[in-house]
Amino acid sequence: MRISKGLLAAAVAIFSLDVAFASAITRRDGKAVCTTPDCVLAAADLIQAMDLTADPCQDFFQFACGGWLKNNPIPDSKSRWTQFDILRDELTADMKNILQQTSTADDSVPVKQSRDLYTACMDTDTIEQTGLKPLTDLLGLFGGWPMTLSNWVPSSFEWTTATAAARTLFGSAYLLSIYNYLDSKNTSQSSIYVDQTSLGLPRTTLVNAYDPSTASVMNAYTNYITSSAKAIRDSLGSTASDAQIDTDVSLLILFESNLAKITSPAEDRRNNTRMYNPLLVSEVQGWTDSVGATNPQAQISWASYLNSIYGSYGIDITSSERVIVVETDYLKKLVSLLNTTPPRVIANYVHWRLVNARLSDTTQQMLDIQFAFNKVLYGTTASDPRWLTCTNKINNLVGFAISSKYVESFSDESKAQLEVMISDLKTSFKSLVDDAIWMDDAAKVVAREKADYIAEFIAYPDWIKNKTAVEEYYTGLTSSSDQHFNNIVDANALLNKKDGQTLRGPTDRTLWNTFPTVVNAFYEPEMNSITFPAGILQNPFYKGGRLQALNYGGIGVVIGHEITHGFDDQGRQSDKDGNTADWWTEQTVNNYISRAQCFIDQYDSYYPAVFNGTIHVNGINTQGENIADNGGLREAFRAYKNYVAANGAEDTLPGLDFTAEQLFFISYANVWCGSDTPQRLENLILTDPHSPNYYRVLGPLSNSADFAKEFNCPVGSPYNPANKCVIW
Repeated sequence: MRISKGLLAAAVAIFSLDVAFASAITRRDGKAVCTTPDCVLAAADLIQAMDLTADPCQDFFQFACGGWLKNNPIPDSKSRWTQFDILRDELTADMKNILQQTSTADDSVPVKQSRDLYTACMDTDTIEQTGLKPLTDLLGLFGGWPMTLSNWVPSSFEWTTATAAARTLFGSAYLLSIYNYLDSKNTSQSSIYVDQTSLGLPRTTLVNAYDPSTASVMNAYTNYITSSAKAIRDSLGSTASDAQIDTDVSLLILFESNLAKITSPAEDRRNNTRMYNPLLVSEVQGWTDSVGATNPQAQISWASYLNSIYGSYGIDITSSERVIVVETDYLKKLVSLLNTTPPRVIANYVHWRLVNARLSDTTQQMLDIQFAFNKVLYGTTASDPRWLTCTNKINNLVGFAISSKYVESFSDESKAQLEVMISDLKTSFKSLVDDAIWMDDAAKVVAREKADYIAEFIAYPDWIKNKTAVEEYYTGLTSSSDQHFNNIVDANALLNKKDGQTLRGPTDRTLWNTFPTVVNAFYEPEMNSITFPAGILQNPFYKGGRLQALNYGGIGVVIGHEITHGFDDQGRQSDKDGNTADWWTEQTVNNYISRAQCFIDQYDSYYPAVFNGTIHVNGINTQGENIADNGGLREAFRAYKNYVAANGAEDTLPGLDFTAEQLFFISYANVWCGSDTPQRLENLILTDPHSPNYYRVLGPLSNSADFAKEFNCPVGSPYNPANKCVIW
């Protein structure tokens, strides 16, 4: 639990009881103690978070986070509770206050509209009175959900029409994923990408849908679909029978399981070259036609399909359009699967995915049905408060509008300080490149050049402080204070249109692709850019006035992490301009792969205790994030030591008998304090490219010679193994 400013006086009083810690200006060991309010608050935060009885060389996560875990049990409405989640909820509360304010003449039109969107989302009485009609009207556009109807007409449904509409309205990927982005071999332009589908459950779960190990989740999924269908049937006044719905749901799940089996697993999707297959639309047409489909539902007219998406953006797609096919085998396998699947099953599946995406914007009955499923999938026992859900939903839609108000109180001094830290981290990374004995000199030159070229997006784009610019960005946005479902549809459609229209435009390397009101940080390979939104530039990651050891251990490692993504197993495949390119010699590549395998093996060996040895971290899927975690830590500590060399040794904190260097590592681990429900943890391991928080502490610190030295960990202890994994 982070101490509030309101408790500052109490914290100072506690520390003042020990003259050696707070009242004196030096400790008994002669080192100066920082007793400013910011330092006292920082010390209080860390003391509450730590378990000083734990051995830091045996379990540093417990040492740094034991108190935090004790004081911060997972709330009933959450499946995980971490420092990130606390900060996100605090940010969401700030956004709620913005959305609840009365608009003035000084506010931009989109800010006023965001408040309408929030008001409509919070108006549950009107939502209940409206019922499921907006959802059933949406389904009716594509012939209706077959299992909910007693008189469904097969000719009323074409999956290409329905999935294209889902793409333009919601950005959804059903059966196929169609999107446009920078061409990864020529990032000066954009191209259309054709990729495999998204899925309604983790791929591994669906592939093993009939295995006993997935029974609880699959039963819950079955009940979820069945209950949703029956609720919609009843809303329509249909006479479709329970027995028919049950049969249809069984066939739907079999289809989705088979669909999952023809997709490539995440482990196979880390080679950029393999997934870059430029073809003309006419060539793609020849591919899928070659399967010899006899079922009309399996015959795809690619020019027509792509035009049904991009035509709505005013862009004409012809058979000579060049597209990039990501998963070549998937297209042929999809046609074969559709060829042997009854149209009713395909229609049921696509309609289910539409329902699943939008039912949370309807009645409490549907929310209860969804929550019953989430209880099993994630282990939650209560729902989030409505204001939290609505605020996050509106931020996801019009985040730049909300951010324009949020950043009014953001400190520009913090922005300037982060620019300095990024420069320090880039310098530190380049010094690690110089030290890399496994790299040849030519690769080192290119690596340093790529690091220098990394673009920086810090806190917020300047244009959002310009009222006219915000209004221009959201031109075409409509809103109503009493039509929540339609608001969501219309806002999503506008954003998808804005994105689709970038297909023909030149690459804008100044473009922000996330909102400032986000607690996260990003590396974008095709842009070779790093982004640190205002939302993350807060305690525990960063705070002005406290020791720089804490800031370098917090946001400094995050900066290093994002820089290192440009040189992880996927980032290394692109050059300074973000183009997929082979700029490594064969020997250097082999050396890199060997060192990356060390990380794969290390993280593969991590078995969370809660699973009793049955589930382990996926070392392949998490290798990019693990390489970034490890490299970021080394870079940030080196950058901090450079800071000390230039500015002198820092004071220590009151009440904590640690050096500033040790506080750096404590700050790093403190960022990852958190826990997950077993259900969420299993889902994370199946789907998330990040390792669980516990291993984001254990892995990087056990590979850090700097950490072992600062905490005097004996060789062979858990946090100082004899063999360490190092790339950067």
